[in-house]
Amino acid sequence: MQTTLQGTELSVAILMDDLSSAKEIAAALRQHNILAHHYQNLDEFWVASNIQMPDLAIIDVTKMSQGSIQFKTHPKVVNQNLCYAFYSKDSTKVLLQSTLGLKPYGYIHHDFSLSLQVLSLIQRRSDEIKKAREFQELESRIQRLQQRSQRLIADRSSAEEFRAHFEFIKTFCLEIEEDATKFDFTLSLMNKLDNWEAIESYGIYELNKSGQKLISPEVSKKKYHPFPSLWLGQANLHGIEAFAREMATQVANDLFQTDPIMVKIHAGNNQPDLLLYVTYREERMASFPWDVFESILSSSLRRLKLHQQLPQYTSQFLPMWEALDNLDRLQKTSVETDTRILCLSLIPLVDVAKKRLQNKFFWSSFFNDFFLQLSGRIQKTTKLSLFGPWHIIFFINKDEIEAESQVLQTFIRQFSYWKFFEDNSQILSEEMMPILKLIPASSAHYLRIFQKELEDMKIEEEGKRLIVQGRTENRRLSI
Repeated sequence: MQTTLQGTELSVAILMDDLSSAKEIAAALRQHNILAHHYQNLDEFWVASNIQMPDLAIIDVTKMSQGSIQFKTHPKVVNQNLCYAFYSKDSTKVLLQSTLGLKPYGYIHHDFSLSLQVLSLIQRRSDEIKKAREFQELESRIQRLQQRSQRLIADRSSAEEFRAHFEFIKTFCLEIEEDATKFDFTLSLMNKLDNWEAIESYGIYELNKSGQKLISPEVSKKKYHPFPSLWLGQANLHGIEAFAREMATQVANDLFQTDPIMVKIHAGNNQPDLLLYVTYREERMASFPWDVFESILSSSLRRLKLHQQLPQYTSQFLPMWEALDNLDRLQKTSVETDTRILCLSLIPLVDVAKKRLQNKFFWSSFFNDFFLQLSGRIQKTTKLSLFGPWHIIFFINKDEIEAESQVLQTFIRQFSYWKFFEDNSQILSEEMMPILKLIPASSAHYLRIFQKELEDMKIEEEGKRLIVQGRTENRRLSI
């Protein structure tokens, strides 16, 4: 039998002058694969025990003192850290009285049962140490679980706080959109900000029509701080440029008592079209997701701009029946035509949206944002036609086909399809990426392409269904 502690052998020390007795005890220990350290002098044991304390010490009662050194005054005996048992035999048992007042782990006496006495001691000591270590491990595990629980509680609290903020932002921006159909977007935004209790003050900068000046709406509101106009020295044709934002921020910092939060609101340009500066009075607003607020507010403004700007681009849009006729007219002219046709298939996106019945896809918001951003990038000479939610056909001048196709490819890659799903954490953008390809001028050929894509999609769905069914049957057979 081998007695071990967590994979480590029990360490035993023997303090004894009688070599024959020490050998008997050592032999009993060796039966259990335990090698003991033997000391004949108390001072030697004293030093060794201070350096490395044994799990169990067997002390001959004849070694209770050596000159001025006494076993009972050893520091580890005094603080009761040392586990020790006293050994005696018939000729020395009278000396057991010197152990009075001490708290030994046990006693062993030299007789025919010495080996069994030693075995009992080491088994009891081994079990005791094992339980102590198990207890320590359990305590450590409990501590780790408590720390993990605290982190989870903190994370959940943060998640709930973010969820509450997010729901507030959605409602806030939807109400602005509703008001903005009747009033100016900026005025609708200011009305909402004035009624937002957590907001202490705010100010707004926007470009004038020439793009050379930052102006602040001249409106009287309780929390609104109008800013002085700023001449920029150069036209900002694509929104408020970085240098202009720095100038505006300097003015806002000077006018507000505390440094405000800057919210950049985009209407379709690369640079923001509005700068909103906000200060708040409530501490909880320090964790408010201003970046999300900025994004959703910008989406609201872009949708409004789409509603306002669509009439300017109606000349680019063709009804699908006119587009089909146009394909056939171009087919007749053959190589002489100056027009090339690109087909953008949204079928992968439609396929993802229709499979996620519990994850709503906001079709209106998607197409509004999609065409608002798209119309600002393609050439005015490019015509397009929407074939339901599945395809968009582009009629492009052949001299512009390379540049226009690159613009479209970049736009397709960069557009944030995921944000139009109610729960975008379940969506992978690779699954929904639209496909752009060049097609010949022929309504019949196009309709065959359209039909084949739909058939391929059905075949792929059937294939996936059969794979899932096969896996289910295999698991059933294996069971």
